[in-house]
Amino acid sequence: MQITVIDVGQPQTQTGRNGRSYQMIEITYKSETGQTKGKKLMSFANPEVFKAAQSWNKGDVVDIQTEKDDSGYWQWIGLGKDDRPLARPATKVSHTAEADRQVMIIRQSSLANAVSTLATHGVKLQASEVIALARTYENFVLGRESEAPTGSDDITNLEDDVPF
Repeated sequence: MQITVIDVGQPQTQTGRNGRSYQMIEITYKSETGQTKGKKLMSFANPEVFKAAQSWNKGDVVDIQTEKDDSGYWQWIGLGKDDRPLARPATKVSHTAEADRQVMIIRQSSLANAVSTLATHGVKLQASEVIALARTYENFVLGRESEAPTGSDDITNLEDDVPF
């Protein structure tokens, strides 16, 4: 698994149930899928990884070998390339999904603001008026100010491109 280091905490000395002391360090990182996660490393669990982690800096990209323990948790067992295939490869799909989500948020906000704007006139609102104004707001936010609202979702506004 490949991670991108966001933060490395300072080693802290802890005392176990058996009275023995050990060190713990917390790593904040971005996973291959872009999720921000945290991992606590113990000096006794894997000394090689623990020692190496203390020298990591923000932005470092590190290959981690992982293995599921008996309790079902993923443990960092070594450094270097992990030969297991990724469960979900990092692709532009996640960026596309995030972009689509942002557009939907902009559209929802634009609709709400269009209703607020038109409601100040004290007349009954027509859906077509609200949608047209919302598209104007959406186009402005997305940097498409020159585009007039077209009703592109309306099939009656499509050009006749079928020759007779």
